Amino acid sequence: MINRLSSVASVLVLVAPVAGQSLVPPPRPPSSIVRELLQDEFRTDAERAALHRFHGTWDEEDLTTPEHRARIALLAWRLDDPVFEDPSVPDRIKAAAAMRRGDLDAALELTTTDASSPGLVLRASALRALGRDAEATLALQSALEATPSSVEEQVARVDAGRRLALGTGRTGAAYQQLMNTLARVRSEIDPLYWPAMLLEAELLFEKSRFNEAGQALWDVLELNPRCSDAWYLLGRLAVQIFDFDAAATAAASLRRIDPDHPLAVLLDAEMLLARREAVAARAELAPLLERFPNLPAARALELAAVTLLDDDAAITAAWDRWRSVMPGSPLAATRAGRLLSLHRQYDASRRWLETAIDIQPAEPAAHVELGLMLWQAGLDAEALEALERATVVDPFNLRAANSLELLREIMDYEVVRTEHFEIRFSPGSDEALVRDMPVALEAMHERIAGRFDWEPTQRTVVEVLPDHERFAVRVVGMPDVHTMAACTGPVIAMEVPRGSMPNRHMGRWDWQHVLEHEYTHTVTLERTRNRIPLWCTEGLAVSMEPAPRPWSVLQMVADEWRNGTMLDPDELDWAFVRPRRPQDRSLAYTQAWMMIEYLIEQYGESGLQRLLDQYRDGAAESLAFPAALGVSRDRFHEDFLGWAGDQVRAWGLDPDPSMEELARRALERGSIPATMMRQRRSAAVQEGMRRLLRDVGTPRAPGEPDQSMEADDWNLPRIADLYDPDPAQLVALLEAHPNHPDLLERAISDSLLRGRPMEERLPWLQTYVEVRPGDPFGHRLLADWYRQGATPERAIEHLRVLASFELDDPEPCRELAVALRRAGRFDEALEAIRRTISIDPYDASLREATASIAIEAGDLETARAMIEALLLLEPDQPIHRRRLDAVLKRMQSQP
Repeated sequence: MINRLSSVASVLVLVAPVAGQSLVPPPRPPSSIVRELLQDEFRTDAERAALHRFHGTWDEEDLTTPEHRARIALLAWRLDDPVFEDPSVPDRIKAAAAMRRGDLDAALELTTTDASSPGLVLRASALRALGRDAEATLALQSALEATPSSVEEQVARVDAGRRLALGTGRTGAAYQQLMNTLARVRSEIDPLYWPAMLLEAELLFEKSRFNEAGQALWDVLELNPRCSDAWYLLGRLAVQIFDFDAAATAAASLRRIDPDHPLAVLLDAEMLLARREAVAARAELAPLLERFPNLPAARALELAAVTLLDDDAAITAAWDRWRSVMPGSPLAATRAGRLLSLHRQYDASRRWLETAIDIQPAEPAAHVELGLMLWQAGLDAEALEALERATVVDPFNLRAANSLELLREIMDYEVVRTEHFEIRFSPGSDEALVRDMPVALEAMHERIAGRFDWEPTQRTVVEVLPDHERFAVRVVGMPDVHTMAACTGPVIAMEVPRGSMPNRHMGRWDWQHVLEHEYTHTVTLERTRNRIPLWCTEGLAVSMEPAPRPWSVLQMVADEWRNGTMLDPDELDWAFVRPRRPQDRSLAYTQAWMMIEYLIEQYGESGLQRLLDQYRDGAAESLAFPAALGVSRDRFHEDFLGWAGDQVRAWGLDPDPSMEELARRALERGSIPATMMRQRRSAAVQEGMRRLLRDVGTPRAPGEPDQSMEADDWNLPRIADLYDPDPAQLVALLEAHPNHPDLLERAISDSLLRGRPMEERLPWLQTYVEVRPGDPFGHRLLADWYRQGATPERAIEHLRVLASFELDDPEPCRELAVALRRAGRFDEALEAIRRTISIDPYDASLREATASIAIEAGDLETARAMIEALLLLEPDQPIHRRRLDAVLKRMQSQP
């Protein structure tokens, strides 16, 4: 019994931990009920061995017959195991292996006389893939009519019902009945029969109910940690949401089952294709296809890879191979169409998805993907038709149902058209925002189209959605996105910037700033036929934003540069989508922007245009850089890092000497007690050892590095952390290093804490804003000082800097407008106060202030627009009508 329990425990290494909300489960034992069954002393050895095999806790002594070994080989996808040649292995097991290999004729031959429900389902699957739909339907009907004599046959009948519904377009009518039957298996017939849970997960996956599918798969793994199909489907779920760490964990778990596991290779290839690394995906698939030439999922991914490469000869060859093996299956065409849609190759995506529909018109998957793709491409009328068809064949698909409901709503929105834009919005108070848009959007177009020398071929659709839930459905078909605007190419979707209802909105934000970013995507995507890498389009979009990067972000970049942890080229694109560390997404945006700035400084605008041309023509990054810039991508990155150091120094974030060096000199002089340093180091070592001992034996996710000895806040303290020079020492240090930003910051802060007069720190502040122009700290202190003094106009330059940083708070812009107004600079004041409206277009007080300043500036048209917006926001306030009448009267009296 002790040996048998150790066998159960050893299987736990298959279930690897991941952090956070990963789809892949943390370490757990098999279900407590399973453990109790395995420990039951009244069971025979044969019964206990059968339980070990079924629940994935077997070892070699449990595999006593060829049939046992064949079943385990099938579960592990060792489809070329010689055991399948053994005459004593049942034909149904051999047929299942042949079906998985894509050997359809062999599967049919092996199921010729099998009248069981499982055998008929196998046979029907082969017939359907061969395009023999009528025969497949008859086989499935026979499976449904058979009286089940076991839980295996009961679940097979559910599978038959599922496949029959998929083939006949009646998935809606069958779905709930199928789920109810599986629920009865779980609750009444055999709660430990994990194949029922696996089938349930597959059904949920087909309906885009990913959270429920993930939970069902966790339940499967609790009952059988060696279930390859559960790990594989978890990995596919992770790829769907770009959680590549979780997908890699699933692949690693599969390789613990078998180092050469075919499903692990498929997951790796699918991840590569999601990253648009088609060449690498083909290389990954090649050995697997040599081993299993007809493996359906591998051939489907091969087709997806060559379509992404736009290689006509390879596409024809891959499609011909697929059609020769599985002429009745839409799998390959659907996979190719979905991948092309993901990478915004909408025309090609449409061709493949329509091909998939032609092959199997009743199967929902291609209909759903086609509808979503057409909507992302801005073809709303066609998307509506496609999504309506999708929900007819599958009314329970969550993405299709959510998207169709919102699309129907948007079709009834109000529309405002300009020369280059079409703005759609929900009638009501949102019109106040939309009225601000036309002039701003056209000015935006002039700047961005001019910069990239590219005019979009159609109006860009801007959809103004009234809340976050609708925005999230619009973007991905599921309401769980955490951003406020997104570009799919010809369409920009945004939720309204509004902070009054936090449960419905993401808060206030500068919509002009954000749309500048998103419209840059629209232009650069079309400029490159949607082939521009993510880092490049994001870097260009950030470069077109009018605001500087926040000081906290520059500090973070400086830390990353000093620590040597800037993102590698291969990491950069996916740091936007699935950051590994909390700071990675922000780092990715800023690093991409810096790379664009470096590129233009080093190679000029013409170098950028040459690189965009390479992307447009489909060149991979490894080829695009040498062709456009004359250097490899790796050399570009290496040179960029050197240039980035110059920027960090220009920001005042890498002073020479460093504070560490100054502290070291103080330690040598005895200004820092050596005993204090020893005590701090001793405490740090003790804390480090405590953490190391705590981490010993803690399992890590596959591929996760051992970080127990890496730098952390418990590591040996820096000398600079102990260095706290007194005021006299600071003054002496500043005499030696008058432009040292860290010393200036300490001196200013010390002076503030001691309540010293402003005159003492004023020279330091003036120097500080010169050496650290991006830090709001100095500008805020100077702005407040000048505003209260005899020269308040001197505050304006600092208030202007503070306002430029702000993206979600109108107050700094309002402060600047007030200062400019007092200085009699009404035109500039109007420009400043208008920015508050971009950040919070629903604040009536800001509209009133803008109207007042507009009148002082002589801009009655703007004053009229603001008051008309107030009538929309506060229709029950009669004063707005009186104000509007007064402004209109003044406008009429003007010559």
